[in-house]
Amino acid sequence: MKRLSPLPSLLCPVVGAAFLICLAGCATQGSGPSALCNLKDDNGNLIPSTFTGTLNPRHQGHAATHVVLLQKVETACCNGYDRTIFTFDGIHHPTWRTRYVLAPIQQCASGNNIAVAGTAFLQISMDTAQAHNDAGQSTIPDRDRHLNCPNLKQLVLTCDFEAKVGFVFGLDSKKPYRVVELQNPTRLVIDVKN
Repeated sequence: MKRLSPLPSLLCPVVGAAFLICLAGCATQGSGPSALCNLKDDNGNLIPSTFTGTLNPRHQGHAATHVVLLQKVETACCNGYDRTIFTFDGIHHPTWRTRYVLAPIQQCASGNNIAVAGTAFLQISMDTAQAHNDAGQSTIPDRDRHLNCPNLKQLVLTCDFEAKVGFVFGLDSKKPYRVVELQNPTRLVIDVKN
């Protein structure tokens, strides 16, 4: 598997009134509070902005009957935490594991080291999942995101191989995190204190 390289940044064209619309579009990539900070749980209640979190590994098994397709990944800088949302096709979550890891960060298939910004690294590994369709086309076009959140500085896809998907969060500092599973649509939310 080839080592993934950062995609070039997309620049917004500056043309009259379209400038403001375009500027807002560029700003949604992980900067400033957004609607993503006000998610509701499966009972319709706002997910609390304050939480204790953990520094310890977390794991949740799921009996998926097929490989779960990761459709998109979104990020937001929220008041008190930085949020990442993984959205999946269908109703099943993949089995997942989260834990803090030490550098160097490695690509799962090749074993090549990957440079990740920050001094702390939170890893999520998903089993029975993939981030590409049956034709081999990526469902996550931005696989190496440089962010300007208070704590989250980079989000890198480190694995999309043999029904395993992995990401590493490059953080300014090791802080407590929480994981929330949501349905309708099927999402996995990771909040890291900032």
